[in-house]
This record gives sequence, C-alpha cells and structure tokens, in this order.
Amino acid sequence: MDSPVVTVGRADILDKVVAALSETPRMVLIGGEPGIGKTHLLGEVIGRLPDFRVLRGQARELDGGLAYAPLAGAFAMLAEEAPSGLAELYGAIDEAALGHSPVAPAVLAAQLLESLPGRTLVAIDDLHLADADTLSVLRRLPRLVPRVAVLGTARRPPALEVDLAVRLEPLSMQEVAGLVTTVLGRTPSETIVRRVHMISRGNPWFAQEAVLSLVQGGAVWSADPGARRGAILRRLFQRDQGGRTLARVLAALSRTRESTDLEPLAELAGLGAREAEHAFDGLVRDGVVTRTPEGYALAHPLVAQALYDDLGVTERRRVHTRIAERLQREGLAGTRRVLEWAAHVAEGGSPDEALKAMMHAAKLTRWTAPLSAAHWYGRAAEIADDKGDLLARQAMSYWKGSRPALALNSGQRALAVLPPGRRHTRTACTAVAAAHAMGWYEVALAVAARQLPHADDPTALLAQQALIKAELGHPDADLVRRAQEGLPDCPPEDRVIAAGSLAIRAVIQGDWAATQRSVDDLLGYSAALPPGARLAALESAAHVMSVAGLRSRTIDLLAQAEQIHRGLGWHDIAGQYVRTMAVTRRLSGEWDQALDEIAAGAGAMAEAGLLENLGLLRNIQLDILLDQGKTDEAEAVLADPPPECPMQTGLRSTSRARLALLRGDRATARRELDNAVGCGIPDVLHRALAVQVLLHVSSGDEASARGAAARLAEHAATGTPRAQLAADLAMGRAFGDRARADAALEKARADGLPFEEAQARFVLGVLGDHIQLTRAHSIFVRLGATPWQRAAERRMREAGLAPTADSGLTPSERRVIALVADGLSNPQIAEELHYSRKTVEVYLTRVYAKTGLRSRVELALAVERGEL
Repeated sequence: MDSPVVTVGRADILDKVVAALSETPRMVLIGGEPGIGKTHLLGEVIGRLPDFRVLRGQARELDGGLAYAPLAGAFAMLAEEAPSGLAELYGAIDEAALGHSPVAPAVLAAQLLESLPGRTLVAIDDLHLADADTLSVLRRLPRLVPRVAVLGTARRPPALEVDLAVRLEPLSMQEVAGLVTTVLGRTPSETIVRRVHMISRGNPWFAQEAVLSLVQGGAVWSADPGARRGAILRRLFQRDQGGRTLARVLAALSRTRESTDLEPLAELAGLGAREAEHAFDGLVRDGVVTRTPEGYALAHPLVAQALYDDLGVTERRRVHTRIAERLQREGLAGTRRVLEWAAHVAEGGSPDEALKAMMHAAKLTRWTAPLSAAHWYGRAAEIADDKGDLLARQAMSYWKGSRPALALNSGQRALAVLPPGRRHTRTACTAVAAAHAMGWYEVALAVAARQLPHADDPTALLAQQALIKAELGHPDADLVRRAQEGLPDCPPEDRVIAAGSLAIRAVIQGDWAATQRSVDDLLGYSAALPPGARLAALESAAHVMSVAGLRSRTIDLLAQAEQIHRGLGWHDIAGQYVRTMAVTRRLSGEWDQALDEIAAGAGAMAEAGLLENLGLLRNIQLDILLDQGKTDEAEAVLADPPPECPMQTGLRSTSRARLALLRGDRATARRELDNAVGCGIPDVLHRALAVQVLLHVSSGDEASARGAAARLAEHAATGTPRAQLAADLAMGRAFGDRARADAALEKARADGLPFEEAQARFVLGVLGDHIQLTRAHSIFVRLGATPWQRAAERRMREAGLAPTADSGLTPSERRVIALVADGLSNPQIAEELHYSRKTVEVYLTRVYAKTGLRSRVELALAVERGEL
C-alpha cells in the first residue's frame, strides 16, 4: 500500500516552495520532526518541477565523518549524462585526500553542474546528518552556478543560509481526519479521529501507523484490503527471526549508504540464499523494505532507527564489525570506501582498532575536508589515552573550517593537558585566533598572556597581542618590537601568523611602510610552507591590500590563492576571503554583486560566530548602501551592533554620521564624527576626517573644511594608499587644489577604482572643468550612487549641461556594454553571461536606442571616455 498524502492542508507550503525554487539560484530548507512529512513534501516538490534535472541524495547517521558522502550519492544520478565529469569528481574525492588531486572536489562539483544544460535541483534528505564539508559545498553552489537550486530536509537547522525555510507542524484534528479518510477509504467516526490524533500527536507517519494498527487489530474496518496488512512497526517486531535479522543488518548498513543488494545482506546476516530471499520477499511485501534502482532500502528513517535501536550493544558491535570486514575484503580503494569502513570499525572494533581507523580517516580528510577531520579527531580523543595532541589537531581542523567556537573549545581543552612545546604553542595561537574571530578580544588577550610562559617561541603570540591591542585603541610598541625581533628565528609556521598579524596591525595604525614590510615578510616566509599555510598567507596578504585600497594587488594575490584553493577545497578561514572579496568588488564598482555576496556570506558568518569579520563586512555593506542613498537599509544594518571594540564602534560612528548627513541632520553627524575621531585609531580617523570635510563643505564652513582636510593630509602622509587618495580628494574639495584632484584621478584610473575616479572628476568639474561632470555623472549612474548622481546633475545644470543618456540603462545592459568594451564578440558575451545569442542582440539593440550610439566601436569609445 502506498503512503498516504501527508501534505493534507499543506498545499500553500507546497506552492510556496515550488515558487521559490523556480527562480534559480535558490536554497530552500524543509524542517520538522521525524515522520512529519518532509521527505514526502520533497517528492511532491520534485514532481512539480519537471523542467529541472534532479540530483537526489540522502545524508546518513554516520555521514558526519564521511566527507562529501551525501553529495557523492546525489551526483551518482549523472552517471549516464556526464560519466567523464562524474568520474573526475569521484576521483578527486578519492585522490585529494592523498594530496594528488590538482582540483578540489568542491570546485569540480560546481564545474560539473555548470557544464550541464538547463537547470538542476540538488535535493538532499536529512541534512542535519550531513558532513560539514558537504554543507560547505551546498552553501556555495547556488552562488557559483546560477542555474542550480538546492532543496533539503532536516530535523534541525543545518549550518546553511537559506532563501526560504519552511517548517512542517503537526497536523490539526481536521487534517488528521483527512489522512485517516485516505487510509481507510471511508469517512471515520469522530472517536477514531480523536484517538488517532491523540496517539500520533499530529505526526502524519505515526498517524498512519496508528490507523493501520487499529485495522490489523480489528478495531476499525477498512475498505482498502492493503490496510489490513497492519502497521509497519507492529509487523516488524512480529516477523520471523530471519526477516528481523536481515532488516536489522540493513538498518546498520543504512547509516553509511542508501541501499544495498541481497547478496551482501544475506552474508552479513548469516543466512543462506534461499532463506534470505524468502525473508526479503516478506519484508518487501509488508512494506518494511522498498526496492530502489541500486538495490533495497528501508521504507522510512523511523523504521531504520527502530530496527537499529532493537540491536543490543553486543549485537550492534558484531554487525558493524562484519560490515567492516566485508568492506575490507572488497578492497578499500578510494577515500569514500575507506571512510565508510572507518565508520563501521569505529562503531564495532576494539578500542585499538577503532582508534587506528579514526586516525586513518582524519589523515585522509585533514587537507580537503577539515571539518570531517575534526569529527574524526574528536572521536579518537574520546577513546585515546593521549587526548591533548588529538584535541589540538581537532582545534586546528575546526579553525581551518571556520568554526571558531569549536576551535576555541577544543584548543582550551588541549592546552589544559598538553606539555610545553611546539604543539602547545601552535594550539595557543589557534585558540587566540578563534577568540579574536568571535569578537572576544579580552578572552583572546587572556589566553595569549596565560600561554606565553609555556611557549617554545613567543613571537606569534606577541604579534597576535599587538594586533588585538591596536584594535582596542591601546597600541603597544614594545609588543611589536619583540615580535619583529623574533621573526627571523621563529618556527616557519609561526612566522606566517606573526607577519600577518603585524601587517594588519600596521594598516590599523596607518603605517604604510610597516605594512609593506610585513606583507613582504608574510609572502616570503610562506613560500616554502605547505599549501594550506601558503593559502592562508596569500589570503591574509590580499585582505591587507584590500583594506589599504589597492585593488589590482588584491586581485593578483587572490588569483594566486585560488590556484591553491582549487587543490585543497577549503579556504576563507574566519570569513577573511568573503570580506576581502566584498572590499574588492566595492573598489571595482561591482556594488550589486558585492551586496548579494555580503548578504549570502553574512548569515554564514553569524551562524559560525565570526563576529569580528562580520562586523567589518557590515561596514563594507554600509559604505555601498550609503553611497547609493539607501538610507532605510543602512539604518537596518546599523541597528545590529558590532563587537565591543573601539575600532568597530568608531567605524560605525562614521557610518552613522554619513547617514545623518544624507538625512540633513548635521548636528547628529557632527556628534558621531567627534566620537569616531575620538577613538584615536588611525584607520578610523582618516575615514572620519574625510566625512568631516564633506559635512563642512555642505554647510558652507570653508575654514572648518580646510582644517579637517589639512589634518587628513598630514595624517595620510605616511598612511595607506586609501588614506592618501582620500586626502587628495579632501584637499581638492576644501582648498580647490586642482593638482591634488588630478592626482586622485590618476591614482583611481590607474588602479581601476570607478567610484573614486568619479569623485575626482566631480571635484574637477566643480573647480571649472565642466566636461568632467558629465563623465562623473555617467559613472555615478552606473554604480547606482544616487546622492552623488543628483549632486552631479545639479552642477551640470548650473554649467548648462544635460545629463547623459545612459541613466536609463539597466544593470544587465551595462554588463553587456562592459563586455563589448572589453572586445568580446556576441557569442563570447552569451557564454560569459549564460544568455542566448539572441538575448545579447536584443540587449545591444536597446542600448543603441537609449544612448544614441550606433556601433560597438562607439560603445567602446564612450566607455573609454567615461561616458558610459
């Protein structure tokens, strides 16, 4: 008998999910308790999306340590459509763990989906059981592949940022009545409905089981002969010993794989072929087991759990041991098979056997799937005598996987038992970094101070302290001196931590010469280190360069990091990559894309507890929103306070001042700017002084504007390129200094900074070079910088100029224009933007009509002149 429809009364939920997934890229999660109907609803949704290719998989009970297991299961459905791509992906999963794969599994998964025509739905059941590395890939897929949607079910929310989350609640009395009617084939009495509702508590699966139990016991009559077979759970424990044994073995196997065939089940259950076949026929006939394309599977996760719970401790260990032995006989070729074997040995082997298997699994996943490795190190620490080393390794794996709270917890537990030495010092650095990433500044300083006396080399811890104290507004030159003195002789892996911390500290302090030295040290020291350390160094250097305002240098460093990331499969430690990319897109004028990526990354950062970088990421978001004049959205961001730290609060005060200025509230703007300047942190000071100049210019207070500009120029003399560019613009505005405005324009054009270029052109236009106003206006329009666009239009009208024609262009039309200017043909543009050639032609026709331009050459020249 088929399961009844469990979406009784849930048509609105079904419609909502289908509508959400129809617009890719999307990620949707269906939540609810076991048996509530999540899987059934997932199937209903799939049925309503006939135009999608569906890759369906399921996470298993022991998948926590099986890197990419649910994803590999879902992608298996591409065996016929993309056999070579699938083989390459599976090979990467197996080989990457050994360090042999040039491309990470996560990258190959995205490339494989990108190569497929049409739209794809990745649908995975029970995501709460999925390994962290699968979740990491799913989190990124919709952003990397626009034609992909992800749909999952989960009993509890996994670590995913979703576009839509629906939770299935227990059925009402009326809904239970509808379900009972479906099962019985007739309208039940109110007494029966009340009884079923009470027994099941509104859970659809249990409601069905309750009805079938009543039918089997003769208490209720059913018009459906199939219903007389009785409830699954009741039938299950009334079966003969052979059928029950077979089902329990299948339950143990189902914790690592979706289905299997009869021959291995019979062997593992100790049954002969004929006896096993007879028992299996009964299980299938009674609905306990269902046939799948790959073999057989239990009908429902609750059935699997009931059977597994029915195994006693001794029998459970025996079954897992038999499974592991069979896997070993079949051959442990490939990481996936090894990890499955390790999962069963961990459940059934002796402590020594389990420990060896866990360590083997951790070793296989430590480079490509650090969160899976953390799982295995943690399991090993539970049974090992030497827990300190294992907890230290777990802390490092959690840190690589951007899970600072877990890294701090494991690190502190490790430090409590580790003897002084290299492992102790490395773990202390990890714990300090984790606390810092969470915005727990005082905790980080306390950990560093407590562990310094036990460090075999204090250099990295000293540099970490120097960085945190700079953020807190308490710069300590002695800490910096001691860290710099220790750099040449400290262990190689510590040099990367120390040089990176000193570089960021120098940026915060506005010391550009020291920043450059530290970045050179960082890249030089990391050149001979393993790929993971080199990747971290490159991302740190890119982060520093982006904060300093050097777009081209940042992009170059990120490109080098990407080459290593493709082989490792993980990056973005503590959210640093997301933040760096956001700054880079802001500098590049890719504002809409930056806002989209910030929205996607912020949720994941918040869930992971990465509050330090989340606060700084929000500042980038505020910069863009305020430059676009989106005051209500900016106000909503400002309502969420950053971690308590003078640097963070100073930056937020600057943003609040800008918001007040946009709304015409100069008194509030002055007060907030005084707070920002008063925090005493150089990286905040130059931003606040730049806004002060705008405030005073808008107020007509020439003397105050010049005072703020002169102070900014003095401060920026030894500061970052960003501060120097801000000073050039301020001097041009306040003093009418054409040379400084020209210098700003030259710097902005040389590094590809469109907003800063437009600002410099605007200043020059105000100073009399009116053609610059037209070009500035075009850039402001393209960026969506509405307040600046309006200011340019006012000045243009005063100069007798009309606004340019590109103000009616859509973002898609502007993307096509940019690619035409880059020299791409229509077919190349179609491939780049995933459009048809006809669509590109339509866009170009619209562009010509709106701009009055007549050819690709004229378009390219207009872009070069800054008119589009």
